[in-house]
Amino acid sequence: MEKIKQFIQKGKYTKLKLIIAITISLLIAIIYTVTRNYFVVDRIFLVGGALIFVSMHFIFKLDKMYNWIYKFRYYIALAALLIVTIFEYSGSSMGVYNEIMQGETVEKYFTPVLGKYRSIRSDEWVVNTPIFISQAIDKDTPFGYYNDNLRGTKTDMFSIISPAVNDILILGKPFNIGYLLFGPAKGLAIAWYGKWIALALVAFEFCMLITDKKKLISLLGMLLIIFSAASQWWNMPDYFLWGMLAIVLIDKYLRTDKLKTKIWCALGLFISAISFVFIMYPAWQVPFLYIYFAIFITLCIKNRKIYKFNKKDVIITVLVIMAICGIGYRYLSMSSDALQATMNTDYPGQRFEVGGDGLKNTYSYVYSFLFPYTGVDNPCEFSGMISFYPIPMILAVIYLIRNKDRKKHLPFFIPMLFVASIFSVFTLCQTNPLFAKLTFLYMTPGRRLAVPLGLTQVLLLVYLLGIINKDTKLIKENIAKIGAIVLSVFIYNIAINTAPPNLFGNLKAYCCGLILFIFVYWLLTLNKEKNKQKLIIGLSIMALMTGTTVNPIQKGISVLTEKPAAKAVQKIINEDPENNMWMVENTVFYFTPNYFLASGARIVNSVNIYPNFELYKTVLGEDAEKEENRKIYNRYAHVAMEITKDKNAVETIFEDSIKVKLTPDKIKKLGIKYIIALRDIREFNTKDISFEMIYNEQGISMYKAIYD
Repeated sequence: MEKIKQFIQKGKYTKLKLIIAITISLLIAIIYTVTRNYFVVDRIFLVGGALIFVSMHFIFKLDKMYNWIYKFRYYIALAALLIVTIFEYSGSSMGVYNEIMQGETVEKYFTPVLGKYRSIRSDEWVVNTPIFISQAIDKDTPFGYYNDNLRGTKTDMFSIISPAVNDILILGKPFNIGYLLFGPAKGLAIAWYGKWIALALVAFEFCMLITDKKKLISLLGMLLIIFSAASQWWNMPDYFLWGMLAIVLIDKYLRTDKLKTKIWCALGLFISAISFVFIMYPAWQVPFLYIYFAIFITLCIKNRKIYKFNKKDVIITVLVIMAICGIGYRYLSMSSDALQATMNTDYPGQRFEVGGDGLKNTYSYVYSFLFPYTGVDNPCEFSGMISFYPIPMILAVIYLIRNKDRKKHLPFFIPMLFVASIFSVFTLCQTNPLFAKLTFLYMTPGRRLAVPLGLTQVLLLVYLLGIINKDTKLIKENIAKIGAIVLSVFIYNIAINTAPPNLFGNLKAYCCGLILFIFVYWLLTLNKEKNKQKLIIGLSIMALMTGTTVNPIQKGISVLTEKPAAKAVQKIINEDPENNMWMVENTVFYFTPNYFLASGARIVNSVNIYPNFELYKTVLGEDAEKEENRKIYNRYAHVAMEITKDKNAVETIFEDSIKVKLTPDKIKKLGIKYIIALRDIREFNTKDISFEMIYNEQGISMYKAIYD
């Protein structure tokens, strides 16, 4: 019995237990993989590796294990990046195409290695990924700043979508450099996981600044940031990464006397600044800037006696600003037309927001951990941060009222509470247009502002965890119990009433309510060490449940390039490279035109990231100038084209989707040589144009337009 106790103890018989753990983990992985007939090695490697890591928690002492991970974190991150690059892993949901393009073809290894693809992530698998691949495989202008494939005409590739370009501006999209160096599949792996790996390192260091280097709490902060529903469902590492990196580098720069270190920090700040600008989505950029500026003020006040700034720093700062301005000038000179066209669109360019509509996102932390495991129609629109809003704000105010060391913490609490208060008003209430204009939040819908508001709560919570101990005065036990009940009921009712339809059965709803009460009670009693530890463990588990399984692990890009229709398009392009103008005749599926971009086709009705006015002038003639038509096509739009014998016209399908009806003579005027169709279009043959079928397989036909 004594030997069994010794064997169970952590830190003893580690080699033997590790051998047993590896053996059992691999056996489980093999058994799991036997149920599939594809990705055998990948599944065993990934599942086995994950199980081995979990088992190590029962073998080694946790403080020693995590101190070792902390010591070698940069090497571990580099190894992870090498693995995903070599094996061409990404989190893309392009596997959707395996079912919707010519039926499911399992033997071609098109489905994810692990996890489920998410069809709702259409911005990724319909728009971004096919365009990024198209940019990498284009034979005429590989990685060109302008490309003719998208929209079938000269298109600015960098300003809106920002795939890899062979230009100095790619410094503002550094993870896209992998496309230039290693090609589309490995480039996608680096672009996808490189950001998340970098964010894990940077978010941890950022939280270390806030918590005065408390590692466990900083780890929790990193998990809450990376694995929140908003982060994963919206795939938004850039908003966190570049702002947090800038703060970490500024702190490092102002602390050091070493010129070499200052130069490296300055280079990192330059890349962070332009990378944040090149996100080009003000709806989130503006509010995130509020948060980072608040943290900057906090650090400057807190470290005013430590930070150093001399004449050399002035020179370096001026050089960085000049470099940023130089990149900005280059960007504006290359992309001014596209930017102007975008800003002048009816959607999204003319949007003016006054707040409100953020209730469901603000309180979705109550149930967002269920999203990956249920059939919610649109989890993205309900996603927020794991924030427990407004409890961190309440605790911060209580701390300032009841504790004598309040003055020490005012530099953090005041700026963060100020930002959180402004965000709260705009997220939850409709405001005056003047308020929206003065705060620059008029570009941000309330439901989008809920995400930055959630981040303020996460940072407040992380800070509170770092300063609260058993001697801290918070709330008395009896009052905490009553407060937990009242707050839980209040939050629960809002969450349930704004939740996605059909998310809850009675059991799920009761479980969410119980979990909420437990977490709220732990929050209100943070000064009890046991409850604090329980909260840290509980929040870590919740974060992992919420975010780790959102995106699949996809290997390679074969689903975009190896389907029969994709190969047919590639063959035609190789045989007739001079006549590469294509149209997808499509009355239903908005995703089809973009799919064939990844085959190298020049698609006239691929997504209009900004309007192609020449297209509509050709199709509509004088009617293109009519206001009712201009409002329809003057937008970011998925374009469905339908050949008709009747009148040429445009009509709205959804906010970002339109249909163009055109007669056969317009096809000739547009110079279209090949047509991909989901129906037989030979009924539209005329004396001037006829359509010759050159391919027909599994529901997709291709036609060559012959002009008389």
